[in-house]
Amino acid sequence: MRRYILSLFIFVVPFIGYAQEVDSVNQKSDSLLESSIKIDSTKSIEDSTINILTDSITNNVRTDSVKKKKKGDIATTVNYTAKDSLNFNLKTQDIIMYKEAHVDYGDIELDADKIKVNYNTKILDASGLKDTADNITGKPIFTDKGQVYQTDQITYNFDTKKAIIKGVVTQQGEAFMHSNWTKKNEKDEMFSDHALYTTCNLDHPHFGISANKLKLIPGDKILAGPFNLEITEIPTPLLFPFGMFPMPNNKTSGILFPTYGEENRRGFFLRDGGYYWAINQYADMALRGEIYSKGSYGLSVASNYKKRYSYNGNLNIRFNQQQIGETEADSAVSRDFWVQWSHRPESKGTGRFSASVNGGTSTFNQNNPSTNFQQQVTANFNSNISYSNVIQGTPFNYAISARHDQDIRTNEINLLLPEVALNMNRQYPFKAVNVDGLNWLQKMNYSYNFTSTNRITNNIGMIGPEATEDSIADFSRENLPYLLERANNGGRHRVPVSTSFNLFKFITASPNFNYDEVWYLRELNHRYSDSLNTVVIDTVNTFSRASSYNAGIGFTTRLYGTIYPKKGPVKAVRHIMTPSVNLNWRPDFGEEQYGIYKEVQTDSLGNTRVYSKYEGFVYGSPGRGKSGTIGISLANTIEMKVKKESDTSDMPKKVKIFDNLSFATSYNVIADSFRLAPISINARTNLFNGKLDVNLQTGIDPYVMVLDSINVRENGTKQVFQRKIDQYAWEAGKGIGRLTTANIALSTNLNPAGKKSDDENRNNLEDQARQAGATEDQIQALANNPDMYVDFEVPWNLRVRYNIRWSKQGFEEANIQQTMNFSGDVNFTENWKVGFNSGYDFEQQEFTQTSINIFRNLHCWQINANWVPFGRFQSFSVDIGVKASILQDLKLNRRRSWWDN
Repeated sequence: MRRYILSLFIFVVPFIGYAQEVDSVNQKSDSLLESSIKIDSTKSIEDSTINILTDSITNNVRTDSVKKKKKGDIATTVNYTAKDSLNFNLKTQDIIMYKEAHVDYGDIELDADKIKVNYNTKILDASGLKDTADNITGKPIFTDKGQVYQTDQITYNFDTKKAIIKGVVTQQGEAFMHSNWTKKNEKDEMFSDHALYTTCNLDHPHFGISANKLKLIPGDKILAGPFNLEITEIPTPLLFPFGMFPMPNNKTSGILFPTYGEENRRGFFLRDGGYYWAINQYADMALRGEIYSKGSYGLSVASNYKKRYSYNGNLNIRFNQQQIGETEADSAVSRDFWVQWSHRPESKGTGRFSASVNGGTSTFNQNNPSTNFQQQVTANFNSNISYSNVIQGTPFNYAISARHDQDIRTNEINLLLPEVALNMNRQYPFKAVNVDGLNWLQKMNYSYNFTSTNRITNNIGMIGPEATEDSIADFSRENLPYLLERANNGGRHRVPVSTSFNLFKFITASPNFNYDEVWYLRELNHRYSDSLNTVVIDTVNTFSRASSYNAGIGFTTRLYGTIYPKKGPVKAVRHIMTPSVNLNWRPDFGEEQYGIYKEVQTDSLGNTRVYSKYEGFVYGSPGRGKSGTIGISLANTIEMKVKKESDTSDMPKKVKIFDNLSFATSYNVIADSFRLAPISINARTNLFNGKLDVNLQTGIDPYVMVLDSINVRENGTKQVFQRKIDQYAWEAGKGIGRLTTANIALSTNLNPAGKKSDDENRNNLEDQARQAGATEDQIQALANNPDMYVDFEVPWNLRVRYNIRWSKQGFEEANIQQTMNFSGDVNFTENWKVGFNSGYDFEQQEFTQTSINIFRNLHCWQINANWVPFGRFQSFSVDIGVKASILQDLKLNRRRSWWDN
């Protein structure tokens, strides 16, 4: 019925223009359109055509187009809707919409509770409406080319594209601009009166730059007249006559303000200050410096780069000069550097270049304290740079890499430069054979691997007659030619062949054969010198090769057992056993026919020793001694299902008693003595509803140890002379053997949310960031560094790691090593959090490096204070900064550290 009446109305309206006068049409229009359209008065219509379409599905009225024939009138389609009512005056050509009104015109959209459009003047006015409590509702929200303006009132000209706006709030990147009155021109430039520029996203910002006059050029800059800093709507004395603030849509360069504090060794400091350079959309760079009152200083360069769908990474180089000593007499200068480089390829193409570099001078961490506790206590650092690709049309792929290994305790550095690998994908030559009973032939496969490396080390005790054991040379420019000359290099070929088949349906048998061959460009000749009364090693530069092979077969299966108790909360106990038996055979490559090992006299008494001509070489020598071993292992998983007392459902809860409980050993049936290898027992479980992880590792020697004598040195220490005999402990009535090692590791992560894995924490942070409207780059930064952010939503958190290692060799005194690390944080108020990080050295009976961190969340600001209360690195520092908008929404504070990128 409505559609019929509306069609009739549209048909009749054009003829009204021929009448001289129509006094009133209001009542008819109201009844026809069910109060959706109200035509106030119409005297005459000249030279106009109006098309009106009413949405019959909702209560809204939608005008799809309004076109006028007069030159200069609105030519673009104007769409509008209103929930409550729409008043249409044909004489003045005004349309007034009420309640949830919406207008869109090209790139422009407007939502408000009251919108007035005049098609004669082409001017739009919008405002909110007062409710019964005199509150303004439905204030205008104006969108122009994606830019959103929240306003109190707006007047906009469709023709000139200029606007006058009252009470505007608009977002520019991560910043917001508030102003009383604003003029907007056709270039989208804004001229504001009494404006506030801030990064705080609240209606009443905590801080901002307040200016009497302000000009905003989108994507470029903001120009301000006299302005001052305003905090919590209170003006501060920081007054400036004029200012310019960059405001591009992407990253912008600027000054990095330093952190201040004091260290016990180096004095007062300013650090982490410098300049941030936004090179382009793909890369940036931060230049930072630090200076101390006692003469030390440091410089750092950090860069992030990213090419979408290709690669991303970051580079950080730090240099520090330390002034060591309190007086001029004992003063010394220490220069240290550290390099970190991470390059990650993204999925595109077959070639992949990646890098992970982490290393520097051995004294860097000693002289430069950091709040990164893990780096402070780590002794070994590794680096790897590699490029890999496939050889098109072949089953081969290759990789070229450089590796670095550094122990800062001993200052030993090993470089594998370069390392080349050529690999062939696993091949199944009999895959097409389809004969019953020959499944093992179908599964037979082989592959080929070749690796070659050049190893450079400053441990000159590795090879050479003049070297002393464990002697470490300085890895310096002067020693580099000598170290390169002594480089250890070689190549290795490997061809593994294997297959598998089922035995008695439940047992999987896996036969295997392996062929290895090593290549070297030199070999060693050991001989006894009567004049020197020692063994002399001659290096022979020649191509040398040696091959080895072994064969074996493995058997494995899985056994299940379940017990169903009749009473109690335990509904079922399930036991899964995975036994494995491996048979391996290898000939004795120490026999004379292979020419690898040689027995050489070592002293004038005629004592001898067997040497390999590849002693200390990079890939070693083929194994000496015939081997025919039977390896036995048994892995167990035990879990139970428990009925919850508070749970009314029939679904029981699964509780793991042992994640793993395994036993392993081997027996060499060919060896002349000591055939049984040590027995290893490993167990892993968790207690208290998963809040405490327990990991146990033990080693048991099954043979008897006999004491010969004990010698007491002058310093009171004991020197034990003992030997192991070929007799089992149980034969001597001493149980299954001697416990030689035992290691227990306990760790827990307690917080009100319960224990969560790193993956769960990372996923939760990603979900929260997406809900807050973060970009994918911001989400990726949060996900890659979850520990760099302080979450105020978690009221408290406690992490404890305790490790104790016990070892005892026969009649020697037991050696006990204990380490303990603990960290955590607690919210004292909604916005105050205190964190700590420490450990305890049980040998020295003192705390390790301890730091206390104080975090203050100020919504759009943050304060981070770090205090090291005692020790060599006693210090404090304070950092105050503005937070990014995404961190405001997530209630996260960023942990600031001076090596951050």
